[in-house]
Amino acid sequence: MRILWDSLMSEEHRMVRETTRRFAEKELAPIAEEIDENERFPMEVYRKAGQNGLLGSTIPVECGGGGADLLTNALIKEEFARVAAGFAMSYNMCTTNFCYFISKYGSQWQKETYIPPVVNGEALAAFCLTEPGAGSDALSLQTSYTKAGGAYRIKGSKTFITNAPEARYFLVVARERGSRGAQGGTLFILERGMKGLTTGAHFKKMGMRCSPTGEVFMDDVEVPAEQIMGQEGQGFQILFETLDEERVLGAVTSIGIADACLDVAVRYSKERVQFGKPISEFQLVRDMLAQMATALDISRQYVYSLCPLIDKGVKLTKEASMAKYYASTMATKAGLDAIQILGGYGYMREYPVERYMRDAKLVEIGGGTSEIQKMIIARELLRE
Repeated sequence: MRILWDSLMSEEHRMVRETTRRFAEKELAPIAEEIDENERFPMEVYRKAGQNGLLGSTIPVECGGGGADLLTNALIKEEFARVAAGFAMSYNMCTTNFCYFISKYGSQWQKETYIPPVVNGEALAAFCLTEPGAGSDALSLQTSYTKAGGAYRIKGSKTFITNAPEARYFLVVARERGSRGAQGGTLFILERGMKGLTTGAHFKKMGMRCSPTGEVFMDDVEVPAEQIMGQEGQGFQILFETLDEERVLGAVTSIGIADACLDVAVRYSKERVQFGKPISEFQLVRDMLAQMATALDISRQYVYSLCPLIDKGVKLTKEASMAKYYASTMATKAGLDAIQILGGYGYMREYPVERYMRDAKLVEIGGGTSEIQKMIIARELLRE
């Protein structure tokens, strides 16, 4: 099936894929185990990625980016996820959930101030939506703001925020005090060092350990109107407009992880000899490999085909949720099957498949759980 998804790529796409793969294998692969073990974000690799033009592929050229399409971004993220999925997640938060938002909805001053340090690899950024009492139900968030003369005061907290412990910039979703539902939501750009803004310690996570995750606290953080991104009161509408892209890129993470699982499992099955022959000759092992390869190629073909449609502005609510749901479930199963094929070795940290499985599970939770995706799919199906 490779010929199918490969046909969706231009020669430029293939060059980006190969360049990113070489970069990831050279810069990330040698330290992937260490940064997972020590729960360390490799800022030195992030800087090099910026220097190599890998952090701002979809950002318009006039904003300092590459002006490329969504598939280009997907290919970069997939190659990072193949080697260190946590790095891919932190990368995506900076480029998609921060820089892309600003490039599309921000003021000229915001574009000139906040995009260059991130796409150059000098600074991490965080997107702050989830709260202790507002996960899948994002509209129930309690972080609020009030107007104080010509300024705004923000009060509340966020949790499970990617990059929070080390981010320089924070794109925060808050609602005007007293507002409800989708009304009154506003996006604010905050900076580390602002009075009243603090972050918590790194969370100890099951997977994606090299990606720093934590809490953000805002105790009457006062900011001028120029820190609002987009129009006041339009925050939720902006978020809803980009959900399809976010879910497709979530599926891309799963594709990268599953590809790594399949690669290790195939190589090991050829090398591991039991009962006088490689275990790749046993039917049950072949069955697992066949299922892994089939589900991976189906996911990749589907996701790649959605990217140009999203670029054209086609609304793909059902399809994007299908992509994330199917790919995330597929990747977790690929991780478990890879461990099974490697047997006792798969359970050891000497081999990376246990890390792949731990990393894969997060995509079934973050960015909208698999249960939420199934609810969306069914809702859209019934509407049709």
